[in-house]
Parts: sequence; C-alpha cells; structure tokens
Amino acid sequence: MTLKRYDFIAVGEALVDLISDEIVSSLAHAKRFRRFLGGQVTNVAWNVSMLGGQAAMIGCVGDDGFGDFIYQQLDLMGVGVDCLCVSAEAPTSIAINARQTATPDFIIHRGADSLIVPQEKCLEAIKASRVVHTSAFALSREPARSTILHYLEVAQQSDCMVTLDPNYHPLIWPDATDVQSALMEAFQWVDVTKPSLDDCHRLFGPDLSPLAYAERFLRWGVEIVALTMGKQGALLATVEGDLYRIKPGDAVATDVTGAGDAFWAGLLVALLDGYPTDEAACFGQIVAAAKISTMGPVAQMPARADLYEQLEAVKRESITQLPQEWR
Repeated sequence: MTLKRYDFIAVGEALVDLISDEIVSSLAHAKRFRRFLGGQVTNVAWNVSMLGGQAAMIGCVGDDGFGDFIYQQLDLMGVGVDCLCVSAEAPTSIAINARQTATPDFIIHRGADSLIVPQEKCLEAIKASRVVHTSAFALSREPARSTILHYLEVAQQSDCMVTLDPNYHPLIWPDATDVQSALMEAFQWVDVTKPSLDDCHRLFGPDLSPLAYAERFLRWGVEIVALTMGKQGALLATVEGDLYRIKPGDAVATDVTGAGDAFWAGLLVALLDGYPTDEAACFGQIVAAAKISTMGPVAQMPARADLYEQLEAVKRESITQLPQEWR
C-alpha cells in the first residue's frame, strides 16, 4: 500500500469565531466576545492534529489581521497551511456565536472562505492524504463549490476516504432553490457523513425518525452515517445494514460550539487506526465530551493512547447493536 503524507486534509471554510463570554439565550443579550479559530472543516483539522494526526488545510482567508490569526493558530497546532491561500478580494469570514449549552445562535459574515479556486499544489496534497473532508458550508457558494467537487472526485480516484459534514443552514446558502440536489452531487464521492439532528431537520423536515434520516444519507451513496443527537447520543448506520446506538459522554456542557467537529475527529482517527465503525463512533463521543467541557477549541487533548484506554473501559456499556427488526 502506498504511504501517504497526510492523515487528513480539510477543504473549505477557515474563519474566525467570536463567542460570547457568558451563556446567553441569544445574541441579543451578548455583551462581550472572545476570538477563536473557527469553521467546521478547520475545527476537524485542529482536533485531528490534537489527537496526533498529520492534518492540513485547503481554504482561503482575507489579507487582514483575522487571516493572519488563522494562519498563526493552525501553524501553532501543526496543521499544514501550504494550501491556505490569501485573497485581497474579500475579508476573512467571521461567525458571531452566542455561547449556549444547546444549539448556538449565530450570525455569519461571509468573506474570503468561498474564494477557493483550483491549484495544482492542492491537488497533489489531496492525492497524498488518507482522508479528504469538506462540508455543506464550504459547498454553499461559488467558486468554492465547483473547485471542491473536482477535488472530491480526485480524492476518490486517489483511494482517499472522502467525508462530508452536511451542516446545511438556509442563512448560508444564497441560492437554496434545490439544496438536496446540490449536496447529492457532492455525495456521489462521499464515504462517511455525520449529520446532526438539526442538520436533518433543515434538510429533510422535522417529522422523520433518526433512522429515516440516516437512511436518506445511505441512499445518497455513503457507507457510514453517524447521526449525532446531543444528549440522546448517536445513531450509527452502515451500508451493510449494521445499526448501533452510542450513548453520550458524561461531560458537563460549557460550550457546545464545535462539539460535532470533535466527534468527527475522533471518529476518523479511530477509523484510520483500524477500529470497527461502532467503536470509532464511540471514540468520537469521547473526544466530543472532552470538547464540550471547554470554551472554544480544546487547547490540549489527552494522549490518544489514554483516550483509547477510556474507550476500552466504556465501550461495552456505551455501544448497543440494534436488531434488524428495529428498522
């Protein structure tokens, strides 16, 4: 098997998160904010690196102080930035978040994140990665959308695991006439997805069961669906017909922003390390639990070996295989 340079490459939104200092019900009540690195795909790259993986970023920031901040933070965490481009055409994108223990209230100011254009060095990096990851956010605007679709096709042809977070929100898609068709075009290349219940409600409506949502994504062609449901844990479904319920961790929620991204990192690192899908999803829950107890990105993650010891200790009680009749 050909050895690859990277474990993980994130393709998409690199932005700055401004998160309120205090837990508030909405942004209307937020008074002060702290600055953090943000963006779904960027957060996953950060967390993969924190877990000891070789991660890199393909994206675009503005030629400004926030763009410099993103470069500095990624470089500090050891995330490769050779393919993180700088544009003078738009400022760095910003997300303003109300700190909450449930789904956060937010406002997005879009900027340079959508100005991703094809580059040969990015194609070479993709071919040298074990996992290539993107998001619905990243696909929401051109020219990034067409560029990323091409990158995903190249990734699949290069024997990469292709993963996509369906973090669709109507406020982010300006041309949302047929979002499902736009996402299905990307999903033809995708192996693994991790929707949240909120994602599913926005994409398919609020009236389906968790299993019905998971089966929608399986019909789109993915092999693994990990549907995260907050305090209800996660539902794992595979194309082979396996079905599992994964209990949530016991951490007290301080800041849930980025919890799903931490789950992603744990899931993917464990899959790359050869763990079965149910144990990999359980590992994702363990990493997410470490995240929600911290405000902003996790500054230091326990050693991967220690987290795997935790997995061995809890997996028997945390993973339940559901019978076929449950369908």
